[in-house]
Amino acid sequence: MNTIDINKLQATLLSYEQINGAKRLKIFDIFDVKAMPSDFAILLGAYIMDYYRTYDNYRLEHRFGYYWTKTSDEYDNAIIVRPDGSSIGEDLDWRDFGTRPVLSYSLIANESKIIKNLEDKVLEIEYGEYPKKAATLEVQTILNSLYNSGRLLKTGRYYTTDSRKYNKYNDDFQAIKHIEYEYNNKKYIRVKANSCFDGYKFTLSNEQKYCDGDYVWVEVMPIRWLVDKENNIAVSKNLLFSGIQFDNKKRYKGNFEDTIMYMFLNRYFIKEIMQCYNIKDENREQVEELFSQKIYSRVKKP
Repeated sequence: MNTIDINKLQATLLSYEQINGAKRLKIFDIFDVKAMPSDFAILLGAYIMDYYRTYDNYRLEHRFGYYWTKTSDEYDNAIIVRPDGSSIGEDLDWRDFGTRPVLSYSLIANESKIIKNLEDKVLEIEYGEYPKKAATLEVQTILNSLYNSGRLLKTGRYYTTDSRKYNKYNDDFQAIKHIEYEYNNKKYIRVKANSCFDGYKFTLSNEQKYCDGDYVWVEVMPIRWLVDKENNIAVSKNLLFSGIQFDNKKRYKGNFEDTIMYMFLNRYFIKEIMQCYNIKDENREQVEELFSQKIYSRVKKP
């Protein structure tokens, strides 16, 4: 029986202090502060550079990316972590930085699966599902054929992203839903690449090259989280998505709960990763509508 209270579970981001500061988590004594974007995140606009990879493994899925923290800098920007592990403040309206959501471990512990039990009360777990990895070329071909002939089975689930182009900084959030399909006991969504590479080709982990506007089938898979039990924190191991503005304001004073990113995490992301547990959220459509109204009613501040 599911024990998760969907009304109590909230998503946030890491602070800079938890990564490289006075409140540094034990996770980062074992794992690098650098993180790798999923294929899904890259298709949504996450920027990657091929020469930022792990030293011991040069597979394509082991490239590092940029990701947001919830900490502001002295210029009222949001601090990001770069592929080399350094940090810098960046404008809030960019869409090509990845996201590492953070959850309260105690609220998901009973439903999670422990993958590794590491030193200093650090765990690696699986919890929830989300689009992650581009299907192989063979599976892409099969899925396209079944999709075009209307023979793919819908699961009834979907995943929400921002439909705006990655470089449309002045356009507010506009939701688009990616329908989930089932094939050969696996689940997939069809994603239109919203690439930040300006028409140039980029390569995903399936070793196929794509351009902005290409449609790609992405497998929905369990999410890996790194857990600091002492601080009751579970942070995603990878960059799960991009394409979402941190906010549409020009200045950020550290009030994360008043940002577009916070609202996206808690109105869409957190509910959609839990669909695999068949948790009912009868207010979901109403909440999404209210979220959209709040976004559109906001006025950009100078």
